[in-house]
Amino acid sequence: MEQLLQKQIVSVGRCVLDCQEDCPVTADYTLPDYCPDIAVVLKCMVTPRVQNRQWSGEQLLLDGVAEIRVLYLDEERRCVRETEFSQPLSCSLNARGRVDTALVALSLSPKYVNCRAVGPRRLEVRGAVTVCARAECASEAEVMVAQEGSGLYTRCEPITVTAPVTMAEKLFTVSETLDFPETQPAAELLLGGECRAIVRECKLLNGKAIVKGDLFIHQLYTDSSETGSTYCLDYTVPYSQILDVDNAHEGQTCTANILLLSDTQRLAVGPSGETTVLEFTAKLLVQLQVHSGTSVPLLLDAYHSRCPVTLECKEQSFCAQLGSRWETTTLPMQLDLPAGPLEALVDVWVQPQGLLGECHQGSARLSGRLLICMLVRDGDGQIAYYERPEEYQLEYGCPGNRIDAQATVTQLRYRVSDGKLELQVSLHVALQPMQWTDKKTVCGAGLCKDTPYPPQRASVLLYYAQAGEELWEIGRSCHTSPERIREENALSGDRLSQPAVLVVPL
Repeated sequence: MEQLLQKQIVSVGRCVLDCQEDCPVTADYTLPDYCPDIAVVLKCMVTPRVQNRQWSGEQLLLDGVAEIRVLYLDEERRCVRETEFSQPLSCSLNARGRVDTALVALSLSPKYVNCRAVGPRRLEVRGAVTVCARAECASEAEVMVAQEGSGLYTRCEPITVTAPVTMAEKLFTVSETLDFPETQPAAELLLGGECRAIVRECKLLNGKAIVKGDLFIHQLYTDSSETGSTYCLDYTVPYSQILDVDNAHEGQTCTANILLLSDTQRLAVGPSGETTVLEFTAKLLVQLQVHSGTSVPLLLDAYHSRCPVTLECKEQSFCAQLGSRWETTTLPMQLDLPAGPLEALVDVWVQPQGLLGECHQGSARLSGRLLICMLVRDGDGQIAYYERPEEYQLEYGCPGNRIDAQATVTQLRYRVSDGKLELQVSLHVALQPMQWTDKKTVCGAGLCKDTPYPPQRASVLLYYAQAGEELWEIGRSCHTSPERIREENALSGDRLSQPAVLVVPL
């Protein structure tokens, strides 16, 4: 049996890691001597940080810390107290085969956390952190094409695939001295806060890449631990980094993400001699991967004009990375306030809790949930904590059929109106669309010379075609070329829209 196909090697991206694992967080902590005793635990928050990544054979080893922040009340219950500590965090993820080098996109989020006071000075924390990891490296795939002069008619579908050509990452530090707003008093004590990092822009040049983004800082402080008066500080700090990226050129597809490895915030004395300055330092890692695209013809079907053909087929999957996109969306929300007399809102913050996306007919539909957290002061002047989960949905234009998405809260505005809490939540959504193609392709074709078709006695024949018939199927049944049928009958498409009598060259 004569073989009619030959192999063609194309560069593709191979997904070597795409998994999700839960890492336990366990801590037993004793308060420092300068902290007052615990009466009530208000809120416990866990922020996971990865500090080291290493490939070891078929495993990705992650090491880092889980930063734990606990808000609590002392016996008087009028001032928010805060303590922070950290626990080691480690995780191993199994890859699909041995990996020597691949850029890893990581997403870490707390799955759950339980915190209780087991004494006036001891805390017990039990929880888990979800680690989502995806890694891709360059690989090769085989596609089949017809040999020259084989007389084989082939049906192909051209698709675009991408392969990673280079990757880069850069570790850098951002340090700022931030003045308090003039309308706010000096601070006595920081009550803790959070920092979030986003990418806004990634521009690829020849051998270079420019990545720009912002850091968002939210800090709660008190000017008097006796009265418990609290104030909020919010700052936006921009950053810009230039990365050396070998073999990178304008026009290639680029994906970028940012990891916040650590941040510190402390009070400092301002020009007036009061503590009206916040000194901020953050350590960040920016990651970049560049893909190049190529067109690949997938062989879906084949036949011969003289003899029957036996086909061997297999399922193949190909992926095209379509780059990174960043969108900003503002969500209006209205919530009921806690029952009972309310003197003031101490602080309100929002925690995103996962974002799932699906693509359908050129549109990406995202579904997520936000946890609205509130510290309030009741009519007796005591502090209480409340939280409300809120679902939301977003929709964006999407050129692919799959998408990865992450949401970051960048700004929050709120006010109390008619007994309701009105919120304006600004979300920064990072999108990475992909085009996945799963096809059954021809991987082998054999010519059955022992059973040739009967010889044709005419050079053409008349074919009475029905509406909806394909030229490919007509050509197969008549053992001739679909292209010759199209040219002979001056047809433009591959499928007939109405019945017709066709002249079929043989």
